[in-house]
Amino acid sequence: MNIDLKKFDIFYIIGVIATTIFMILELIFGFVALDFTFLIFFWTMKLLSGFGLILTVANGILWILNRFTDKFSKKHVQVLVIIQVIIPGIFIGFAIYSIFSNLPPSDPPTGIQFGFDLIVFLYGIISLMLTLYIIPLIREEFEEAVETGILKRVKKGAKKIGRKMKKKYFSWRGKYAKVQIQDQMTLGEVLDIWRSRFAVYLLIPIAIGSLIFTPITFICIIFWLKILVFDKGEPKFYERIVLLISMIWITAIACLSYTFKLVFFTSIEPFFWTIQVFYLVGILISTAIFIYQFIKLKGITIKKIKEEIRERRALEDIKDTEKNE
Repeated sequence: MNIDLKKFDIFYIIGVIATTIFMILELIFGFVALDFTFLIFFWTMKLLSGFGLILTVANGILWILNRFTDKFSKKHVQVLVIIQVIIPGIFIGFAIYSIFSNLPPSDPPTGIQFGFDLIVFLYGIISLMLTLYIIPLIREEFEEAVETGILKRVKKGAKKIGRKMKKKYFSWRGKYAKVQIQDQMTLGEVLDIWRSRFAVYLLIPIAIGSLIFTPITFICIIFWLKILVFDKGEPKFYERIVLLISMIWITAIACLSYTFKLVFFTSIEPFFWTIQVFYLVGILISTAIFIYQFIKLKGITIKKIKEEIRERRALEDIKDTEKNE
């Protein structure tokens, strides 16, 4: 039987087998304390979750605009835009409150509160892993987040020009909701692209956070190196499959650990409040990107603001002069 294996394939197989043997020995004899590294996994997930929160708001506003396009006047659209800008501030305030409210010695949630926290936690972890890792890996779209080829840039430029033309047309027709829809689509795409990039970049923290399961650490690091560092082209089918299995496994462990208070979770429970810090960081980063892109889309610049201030002052001076006369 002829088996034609390249050097990389041999290295990969040996690496997975060796790290699996190490994991089994470590779990049996416990000669290395790796439980604490699992906290890093939750930090990474919470950062991505905070980032995704602002993306959800942008997509929610887009849905409302699409649903009530013909019923929204210019004033309604302006109110919706203001609400969209205010909401991130509310999330930031709540995240700061969550940090302090979870500082030890805080009482663990019980009863209805525990049930609510459990649903939120499970939904957050499962939805993130599905949208950022599992589904993109199945569709072979995961590594696309870091690709910046000429064709991709041309498509992006064409889409940008097309939306500008639509905005001018809808503005001329007085369809202000449709004008804002074009901006919302751009905002959503920008935030989604950044979140997908973070998903690829943060494979290393996930690898460190999964150090208790050394094969997963090895798989994540090799995938990350191949895509971002060595640029060795498309990952092979088996690389996607093992990464997909790894992500499903780590998701299951994270959910079961939190639900049934397994040793993986109880060992880091006193420090679990720290994940709220990363939640805040994720919200702050996505809010900064959102506001920057929002200002850019609206054509707001420092020069324009100064000119508007001058015009208003000039009008006030004219009014004062007329009153004195």
